[in-house]
Amino acid sequence: MWIKEINADSKSIEINSRVEKVILSTGNNGSNYLILNLVDKTGRIEARLWNCSEKDLELIKEGEIIRVDGVVNVYRQQLQIKINSYHIIDPEEYLNYGINDDMFAITAPLNIDKGFEWLLKTIEEVKNEVYRKITLSIIDDYLDEYKTYPAATSIHHNVIGGLFWHSFSLLKAAKNLQEIYAYAQIDWDLVFCGAVLHDIGKVIEMKGKNASEYTDEGKLIGHISIGSMFVNAKSKEFNLSDEQHQDAVKLQHIILASHGKHEYGSPVEPSLIEAIIVSSLDALDARIYRVNEELLKTEKNGWTARIMTEDGRSFLKHFKKQ
Repeated sequence: MWIKEINADSKSIEINSRVEKVILSTGNNGSNYLILNLVDKTGRIEARLWNCSEKDLELIKEGEIIRVDGVVNVYRQQLQIKINSYHIIDPEEYLNYGINDDMFAITAPLNIDKGFEWLLKTIEEVKNEVYRKITLSIIDDYLDEYKTYPAATSIHHNVIGGLFWHSFSLLKAAKNLQEIYAYAQIDWDLVFCGAVLHDIGKVIEMKGKNASEYTDEGKLIGHISIGSMFVNAKSKEFNLSDEQHQDAVKLQHIILASHGKHEYGSPVEPSLIEAIIVSSLDALDARIYRVNEELLKTEKNGWTARIMTEDGRSFLKHFKKQ
């Protein structure tokens, strides 16, 4: 059974899934329980293991493939599995269970190779040589990671190819905005290259395409600073003149200001109109993804769980896309 097939009418179920996140919590009665975020290629669902033991804590780790036998409940209008029993499936058992790793990872819902061709063509048409050369060179250095890594371990675009999907979406949106804001004093070459590179530091920050955690470098430096360092390194590698280096600095600013405000993690706040565009699109794309993830788990006319990134608000699912 796939996660997307689970509904409120499901009763006893058996599913194979990957443990994406493990949270240890304590109930009102003082006993420990585990909240598990389970994932397969069709979706995600929360499961709970009540009265967990020390052995359970040792066995159930993030990244493990688990077979769950449980009962489906609806809690606050969200589907949830109460685990009756489980088995951690070791790689040598995959054949017996008829499974492989590809079954337990959600992939971005677009043709990445085709999308990358369009992205590449768009950047190759950029007139500013510094923006174009730096952007193409950095992408070429981390091509596989850029096309396969997630954009985050949670929150938004946390799927295989999520980093590209998110960056591609920003570039597409920026191209459409170019026509709307044709009257404005905007360097669209900078916007386009900034959209492509704004999260490039995640190729170092994330631990692989199925990342559920960050690298030491990612934790200590962060993707925003790493991305800015990439641009600065290219400026030195290409031996740019002082005037050309100023264009590289503008590209760095787009990356450094991409979260919009200091309290959201940006070392600097937008001081270029182009940085306003990229940071606004970045926030919008992440918010839409996050809210949509909760809407997907919710029955029509029901309310989502509270979404912490939206100040703890719940959202009404008044519409179901066919």
